[in-house]
Amino acid sequence: MPTTSSIPFKPKSTAYLERGHFWAIPLQSGAFGAGCVVGRALRHGKPDSREFIAGVVAWTGIEVPTSEVLFGREVLAHAFAHIKAVTESGGLILGKARLQFRSLPTEAEVLSFSTWGYGVPRVLAQKYAAEHS
Repeated sequence: MPTTSSIPFKPKSTAYLERGHFWAIPLQSGAFGAGCVVGRALRHGKPDSREFIAGVVAWTGIEVPTSEVLFGREVLAHAFAHIKAVTESGGLILGKARLQFRSLPTEAEVLSFSTWGYGVPRVLAQKYAAEHS
């Protein structure tokens, strides 16, 4: 069971994901973006073991993100995503950050809004980096 002391960890299910957990998203330039856990996906009222509410953070940097550099950053976009959105785009949960979630849901029923493919967080982070470089 991953705990604060076992970070970083590679998620195999959503069981240990918590709101604010984040991962690095490697960009084409060699820089990084950041993805985050926004909340839990529910299927018929029960937590889904493979899908969660993912977000892309309004941040880019030359080193992997840390809790400190992400502190107070806004979540640009969110959608349901499969756990492979983490493992295919960055691989590891690196920590937990205090992000600006505003009115984003802590949980929602699957299919109540859009679902991203595995690569969408990288595409959105790449777009943010291009617009803010």
